[in-house]
Amino acid sequence: MFSIIIFLFITINCIHSQTKLTLPTLPYAYNALEPIFSEHLMYLHYDQHFRTYTNKTNIILKAIFTDIQIDNRLKEIVKQPIELILTKLKNLPEQYQLPLRYNGGGYINHKIFFSILKTPTSTINENKPIGPLLQAIEKSFASFDKFKELFSQISNEFFGSGWIWLYIDAKTKRLVLNYTINQDNPIMYDKNHVILLCIDLWEHAYYPVYENRRSEYIENFWRIINWPFINQLYIEGQTKRSDL
Repeated sequence: MFSIIIFLFITINCIHSQTKLTLPTLPYAYNALEPIFSEHLMYLHYDQHFRTYTNKTNIILKAIFTDIQIDNRLKEIVKQPIELILTKLKNLPEQYQLPLRYNGGGYINHKIFFSILKTPTSTINENKPIGPLLQAIEKSFASFDKFKELFSQISNEFFGSGWIWLYIDAKTKRLVLNYTINQDNPIMYDKNHVILLCIDLWEHAYYPVYENRRSEYIENFWRIINWPFINQLYIEGQTKRSDL
C-alpha cells in the first residue's frame, strides 16, 4: 500500500511540474580531447559553464511554473521539452524571455557540442565525413574541402560570441551553414531543424588553451569531430517529419 502511494505521488508530481533538465554524462574522459582541449579547459567548460546553464534554466522554469500571476495555460509550456519551450518564448511574460533564451539556449548548444566530439586524430586530413553525409556535403558545397574552408572562414570572421552551425533544413531537407549570436540556435526558429555540427565561439570554449588565437582553435577543431556519429544524425534527420 505504501509503495502504491509513493508511486502515485511521483506520477502526480511529474505531471504537475515543470521540465527539469539534467547535465548529461560526458561521453569521454575529461582528458580524452588533449592536446586540442586540455583537461583543465574541459572541467571549466563542461563542469562549470555547462552546469551553470543547466542550473539557471531549471531555476527559471521553476519560477515560471510557480509564478501565481501566470495563467495555467501558459504554465503548460514549461512542461514541454526545452527545445519546444524556446520556440514559444514570446508567449511567456517578458521578464522571463531573455534569461530563458540565454540559459536554455546555452543548455541545448553545449549538449549538442559535447556530443559530437571524439578523441583527436593525428592530423586534420585523417578526420573526414563518411557515407551519405559526405555525399550531401559534396552536393551542397562542391567538396568537403570547400565546405571546411567556408566553415572555417565564417568562424574566423565571426565577431563576438556565438555559434556556427551545419544543419538539415526542416522543410527542404538540404544542408544549411549559418551562424547565431550569443546562445541562439537554429532550433529556436524551427524545432524540426536537425543540427549536425557546431562550433562554440565563446571565448570560454578555447581561451584557457589558445588565448586569443581563435584561428588555431578552429583549425584544430577539425581533428576532434565525430563524423561517424554525425553521419548517423544525418541519416536519421532525413526521415524526420517537418510538421511535428
